[in-house]
Amino acid sequence: MEVNCVTLENGREYIIVDAIINDNGKYLVLASETNQFDHCVRKVIVEEGKEYITKLDTEEEFDEVMKDFYFRHNKEREDKNEE
Repeated sequence: MEVNCVTLENGREYIIVDAIINDNGKYLVLASETNQFDHCVRKVIVEEGKEYITKLDTEEEFDEVMKDFYFRHNKEREDKNEE
């Protein structure tokens, strides 16, 4: 299985758990491979055709992404249970 990773500004490498796209843009849900309590969300911005990862602007932005993430994965779990 292929695992996509990114290295953030703190020098640590994170696994890309999911990419969430909503009305505000594209976001990455990230988790550390070595520390189950180390996870974060970053925003993807595009400048001059290149993608960059940046911190979120507000707590509300984080809450919105986490809500989208929860509903996506909760629905997937419900769909599997119906099979």
